[in-house]
Amino acid sequence: MMLVEIFKEFINVVKENQKYIIGLLNQDGYVISCSKEEYIGYKFDIKDCHADNMFYEIRVRNQDYGYIWVSGDDENLKMISSLLLDSLKTRLMYEINTSSLKQKVTKDDELIKYLLNAEHFDLNHILDLINQLGVDKNKTRVAIYIVNNEGFNAEEIVRLKLKPDSKELIYSLLDNNSLLLFKDIPDDLENTGIKRYFRKYIRSLQDWGLQSCSYLIGSMQNKLKQYIISYQNCLWLKNNVQFSIDEPLFFMDYLFEYFASKVPSDDVRNIFDFYKDRSKGIDIDELTTIANQLFINDYNITQTAEDLYLHKNTLIYKLKKYEEIFNIDIRGSFQGKVLLALIASTLSEYQRQKQVGEKV
Repeated sequence: MMLVEIFKEFINVVKENQKYIIGLLNQDGYVISCSKEEYIGYKFDIKDCHADNMFYEIRVRNQDYGYIWVSGDDENLKMISSLLLDSLKTRLMYEINTSSLKQKVTKDDELIKYLLNAEHFDLNHILDLINQLGVDKNKTRVAIYIVNNEGFNAEEIVRLKLKPDSKELIYSLLDNNSLLLFKDIPDDLENTGIKRYFRKYIRSLQDWGLQSCSYLIGSMQNKLKQYIISYQNCLWLKNNVQFSIDEPLFFMDYLFEYFASKVPSDDVRNIFDFYKDRSKGIDIDELTTIANQLFINDYNITQTAEDLYLHKNTLIYKLKKYEEIFNIDIRGSFQGKVLLALIASTLSEYQRQKQVGEKV
């Protein structure tokens, strides 16, 4: 019984002061634990309080846990008894909360297990778990896949639900190094504020104790069956994009690369092999970085130059150079913009294959 185990700690404290006897009584008045073992099994009339014997009901969260008995020849007995009762109730409340959290985390683990089972998606069971957890099934949520190479502290993970901004959070420790969260977003959040919202939330996780982690953020999904897609987006980022410690990586920034990766490599090679020969002497890494940043900034040259710490004229010079080499119109043509992204992706893949010794 949890209460008995907690009470034994109080016994050890009281034993240091021989002036008092402290006992734990069940609902019927029988002593079930005591600082003096000879009293265990003794029955008291809990209504018979007097100067040397004090009885107080132990009631936490509208549930009765029996009585605490404190005995001693001391004018301060009533005050000491009250302090002991408050201390015991505080500790009991802490253990109840912790136990409840662990149960919820176990339910979270089970829920995520079912959410990620695309082949056997049991909606009825999922809805039952959601009701037990008390979370809103209609919330739009985003997968956050958190990687910690040193391993997570299990107690910190259990207590995530105590964060005020995590009441609607669903999460599971997939393994010692991988934590998956399905984080809800406010209904009135505008698209322009999504990144800012998640950066703020991740900073709060870091302040909570999740330090030295990598954060991969998937797509927004408002249907339970689609949560797995957001999770898979995170895995794609993990396998295809270089990520840093403590800096969030957003799947939505890599949509073009994601869709380009779905095109069969042989098809891409056949179409863009011509550009491989023309790219000799070009810094492929720089080309890829510029193409990616242009895509992220909707081909806004001023913003891209600022993000890349380049002078605007320097960026324009480089784009003109790419236009001449590849014979495309990057700045004035939608087709040219698409071709630049595809060429950069293809050349980057050629370079990767060459570096690892694959046949190209």
